[in-house]
Amino acid sequence: MLSEREIRRLQEMEQQLRTSDPRLVRRFAVLHAVCPRPRRAGGPDIPRSVHGPGPVPTALLGLALVVLLIGALAVSVPVVIGGVVLAALGLGIAATAGPPGRPGFA
Repeated sequence: MLSEREIRRLQEMEQQLRTSDPRLVRRFAVLHAVCPRPRRAGGPDIPRSVHGPGPVPTALLGLALVVLLIGALAVSVPVVIGGVVLAALGLGIAATAGPPGRPGFA
């Protein structure tokens, strides 16, 4: 999180940029109109978490950490690469999977 002083400073910088470069502002407005930012089902204020999509990404990241540590202790490059692949897989699943369904009637 940013402090109030940092937020104020960012707002000042944004305002100065708007006044000094209106062409850039128009470009961003067009970009936002063409490709709006997708909204999550939980709303924009809910922070994103690796735990949201379920236990699989969390388990994969935990396993990746263990594999990376074992690979580092054994000085085995293939094991470390396997840990990196597991971590990437876990993060990929967490980024693309939606929140788990809630119990109840469809």
